[in-house]
Amino acid sequence: MDLLTLTIVNAFIALVATAVLVLQDSADRQFRYQRYFVLAGLCMLLNASFSALRYAGYPLPYWLFPALTNSLSVGASLALAAGIHRHLQKPGKRFGLLLVFMLIYALHFVDYISNNLGYRMLLNIPIVLLVNFWCIAMLWQARHSELGKVYLAFMATFIFNILQFGGRSTYLLLEQTQVLNTNYSALVHSIGFFCLTVFAILIFCCIIMLSHRQQKLMLQQLSERDALTGLLNRRTLDLRLAAEFNRCQRKGSSLSLLLLDADHFKKINDTLGHAAGDQAVQHIARIADQQLRDYDLLFRFGGEEFLLCLPDTDHSTALQIAERLRHSIEKQAVQATEPFTLTVSIGVASSPGTADWQSLLKHADQALYMAKFRGRNQVQSFSAVKLEHATAISD
Repeated sequence: MDLLTLTIVNAFIALVATAVLVLQDSADRQFRYQRYFVLAGLCMLLNASFSALRYAGYPLPYWLFPALTNSLSVGASLALAAGIHRHLQKPGKRFGLLLVFMLIYALHFVDYISNNLGYRMLLNIPIVLLVNFWCIAMLWQARHSELGKVYLAFMATFIFNILQFGGRSTYLLLEQTQVLNTNYSALVHSIGFFCLTVFAILIFCCIIMLSHRQQKLMLQQLSERDALTGLLNRRTLDLRLAAEFNRCQRKGSSLSLLLLDADHFKKINDTLGHAAGDQAVQHIARIADQQLRDYDLLFRFGGEEFLLCLPDTDHSTALQIAERLRHSIEKQAVQATEPFTLTVSIGVASSPGTADWQSLLKHADQALYMAKFRGRNQVQSFSAVKLEHATAISD
């Protein structure tokens, strides 16, 4: 396949991919990083289009070919890096990447660069390779996230681009400096354009896969999370608690549940308004989330009720956590229009001797009832409730 055909194919792929990304961005504007990927597509499209005109025999001025086409090749890599940087929410400004593009284009007009293909390659190739390595480094740091498989696909694509770009450019530089005299430059050019075609297909597949996967995760989060607090909701409780209970049973460790209820919540709504009630719920959720470990689970169980699942936690430790949580909520005022304090009652139950998670949840509910019955703003354990019940029967 000749260079003209390859450049036309590249232009067509870039056109279709850019159009798809534009439509996707207009349909869902919450993923702003996609605009950088659109810019990368435009750079590839313009690069391939001008190259196609050149190989079709149309005379193009130096500022357009090769100065602009070379710069656009670098610019596509810079735009991809900017999109990944924005997607991963890395600190720092991306405006500097535009300055790099403008500097590279300006350097093409320096005499010894404009008159020598080898110098032009030395100007562009290291930048492309460094940017690709930078993309891999950013993605590698996030490889253990929920989008890790997509990031690995991105990394594989950039590694392919580094290998083909670096190998092809090394050969051309050696031939340009007459270290090699094989006269395979035409074939290497053809292979290079074919590799660019493969890279364009792979990178745009990765971009579409990233967007699709992220949308799926967001929909999953919306179905599993409470809108007001962002905590896990009742819909996910059965599955999550069953999984944790069974895991702890297999390990022979203890699972503890803390069932928490805001005291006099109806009075807050009646006297301060429902907005203050919402702020109170968010206040409890925020403090509870800060107190927990990464692998603990926190659910919004009801209107003002919360359920804390503490895997691998024995009863005495669970009581300490509950007391610390109760004290933190009482100590910190709710930051509303009129700041106010509130208290909570907590029931604690642990798994040893419990047949299933439903029974464990029932035990925590009984302990919570006892905490509220005894005056609220306190922690009660199911073991104490059971002991008291047994004592009452014996008396």
